[in-house]
Amino acid sequence: MNIIEELLRLFQEQLSENNGADRAIVFWYDPQGAERDLSEIEQALNHEGIKVWRLNNHNAFQTKVLLELEDTESSYLIYAPFAKPKDEDNFLLDILLYSGKHGEFQADEIAIMMKELRIDHLAIRPFMENHWAFFKNKQRVAKFKKLLPNSPNVNDVKQAMMAVLCDAKSIHPQELLKSVIANGGINDSNEALLKMEKYLDVNLFYELTEDYFGVSKRGENRLSHIMETIVFQHFAANVDENLLNVHYHSNVPNICKVFLDDWLKSDEREVLENILDELERKWNIVQLIDQHTYQAFIRCHTFSVIERKVLDALHELLLSETVLVNEWKSILAERRKSYWYKTRFHQEYQLLEKVLHFYEWKAIFERDDVPKNEQEWFMFYTEKYYNIDQLYRHIRLIYMSWTNLERYEELMERVTFWYETKYLATLGTYTDAMLETKLREHWNIQGVMQQKNFYPHFIRPLIEATRERVFVIISDALRYEIGMELLESFKQRLNTEVKLIPMQATLPTYTQLGMASLLPGKITDMKEDGTIYVNDISTKGLQNRNKILQMHEPDSIALKMEEFIQLSKDEGQDYIRGKRVVYLYHDSIDAIGDSSKTEGYTYEAVENAMERIKAAVRKLTGTYEAVRIYITSDHGFLYQTSQVERYQKAESIKGDIYDGNRRFAIGKNLSVPDGAIKVSLDYLGLDCEAVIAKGLNRFTAGGGLRFVHGGAMPQESIVPLIEYRQIKGKARKSEAERVNVRVASIQKVITSYRFVVPFFQEEKVSSELQARTLRAAFYRGNERISNEVTITFDSSGDVSERQTEVVFHLFEDRYRTGEICILRLEDVSGRTTELYAEEEFELKLYSID
Repeated sequence: MNIIEELLRLFQEQLSENNGADRAIVFWYDPQGAERDLSEIEQALNHEGIKVWRLNNHNAFQTKVLLELEDTESSYLIYAPFAKPKDEDNFLLDILLYSGKHGEFQADEIAIMMKELRIDHLAIRPFMENHWAFFKNKQRVAKFKKLLPNSPNVNDVKQAMMAVLCDAKSIHPQELLKSVIANGGINDSNEALLKMEKYLDVNLFYELTEDYFGVSKRGENRLSHIMETIVFQHFAANVDENLLNVHYHSNVPNICKVFLDDWLKSDEREVLENILDELERKWNIVQLIDQHTYQAFIRCHTFSVIERKVLDALHELLLSETVLVNEWKSILAERRKSYWYKTRFHQEYQLLEKVLHFYEWKAIFERDDVPKNEQEWFMFYTEKYYNIDQLYRHIRLIYMSWTNLERYEELMERVTFWYETKYLATLGTYTDAMLETKLREHWNIQGVMQQKNFYPHFIRPLIEATRERVFVIISDALRYEIGMELLESFKQRLNTEVKLIPMQATLPTYTQLGMASLLPGKITDMKEDGTIYVNDISTKGLQNRNKILQMHEPDSIALKMEEFIQLSKDEGQDYIRGKRVVYLYHDSIDAIGDSSKTEGYTYEAVENAMERIKAAVRKLTGTYEAVRIYITSDHGFLYQTSQVERYQKAESIKGDIYDGNRRFAIGKNLSVPDGAIKVSLDYLGLDCEAVIAKGLNRFTAGGGLRFVHGGAMPQESIVPLIEYRQIKGKARKSEAERVNVRVASIQKVITSYRFVVPFFQEEKVSSELQARTLRAAFYRGNERISNEVTITFDSSGDVSERQTEVVFHLFEDRYRTGEICILRLEDVSGRTTELYAEEEFELKLYSID
């Protein structure tokens, strides 16, 4: 019910009662008329053919003439913005009387408003009367109506008014406090509090929030005191209070802690960030933390300076090489929960975490024995050592891509020194030993997939046995460790089977020979200009490669990958319609690295190449419904960040050189300078010879020095072959297979407001089982009664490494002994949130102190 509806009802009732009457007249004497906006009411009445006439102290006679002489047919609302006069003073009394019992609108606006807002509790009326100014604004009332719960009490009305005045999302004390602070910080004179003072009573807000957060009342700076108490309780939750230099008491510390955690996860966290920075300075947290070791604050996430303390400690341990890797893995797992980790310090943590893992593999490398033979040399790299190259690339990328990392310059120098002078040099020694004993004469390693066998082993059987269209992406200089990173990315895609086969590239490891080896047929010749021939056809250019492909499968085509994926669906279909084999050539890494002017951007080129390949796979599987895709490379590369030393440079090769670069020469009558070795090309059937640089050596002529390939180092000569298969039909999965997780508590009884719940990841993360991310919290019915924690179970380690302990903080309340609450686990691993499991816990809490 509202004023317009009530007025229209009166007009209708009057017309119904006065049978045959053509019009009705209703009087409205309104003592609050000076502040009333009649426009909406007038518009609604005019729409029904009812006119509005404004009565004042001087137009009573004019009104009488209008109603009885000038317009005797129209219905009228006679609106008087003043109190109804006594009968003896009312010049229009006769018209009022003959209008009947429905001729006067007496606006008990409070009653109307209460009815409109579905407020039935009579005890609320006096409060609304005392604060009627708030309800005179229709925008405020509209917001108030949305926020007011069903069957409200007086406190609900108060809190809904507060929510409107501070523009809060709900009437909950947490939302009220956040919105008040968002409107002016923690100053008692902020805008929201001034509005409350005008239309309500600001003390009602203070009393509500102080009671909810268990804060003692103060005479001044009450808002600041409330907020400081909440922050202190968050700080003290995981720190020994004896270490702290300030103290603020709360009866409900867990409610304070969880409130701050939830606020930091919300979209309104910026204002809180500023408050935390301010209190960090006010309480001199820097000095406090400097007086103790980082271990004292390891579980505390309140202030950003704690992250600096942890980072500096890890940095120092990495510099001194005394870091305990497993211990720091646990520490970093804890720090990842911190708001500051994800915002201000993400790049620094990312860098140091990569260095930590790098040191882990460094220890493995230094602990390992020398490979006994070429098979072990190959296996050591493809199963273990590639991680070192991958991590070093990541470390360099982070360091070069982000600002404000200068403090880690010495650490980067040490990482680079070990990588280049120890790791790469040692691998070079291993490789030279393998070359000297066997590989120089018989390059093919027994039991290892050979690059030249790619087409007959993988493509031809598919063409002969199925009607599948096969796509082959060949990305120049996509070395093995990059392929492994792509593999991990592809594993995350739904309805995908993907595996990686390491291949031994042809030697020397350069583009012309590698590309020729990946084509069908046999390498038959090499001309003096360096052109490689397959089945007596030049392999230079797409036109010639198409000829070679079509000799073995007429329905084949070779295209440039970037040009093809830029085409529209119809344009692309025109190229591949009816084709069984589609070769897509991609050159991103080699194009950058092979130039001395741009070789410094090699690692950036790697990132770009991976993104472009992933985009190509998405286009092939989406637009062209590709089922099977192979991704491989012609060769890998070596890359050094620092300047190449003089001792790594070998004399240029002399002789009839057909082709060559800083790492090899191929031709006839070639010299073999110190630091080089001649290798047989009998395995290719070529009537020429090759000389390659040993170890990390470069020849003094031809191309850049930092990005090189052509030699036998595993980074150059081991290339990835990714077999990507899109699953169709009945074999499709609705969700990826993920590891299982269970609550490992033996006794599911809660006896403390702060308690630990152990979780166990039942399987290792593997190519078949992906990580699972769960959101966990305790509930009583549908009400959350604890903090909410997000945990990712991604361990690939043994049983002891797959156990996780999570700290929960139960909201302080009076829980009935023996009452059951639920630990609800929601799976947030995929695109949607799904209930994963629910576990019952019994509450046996005897005090909230």
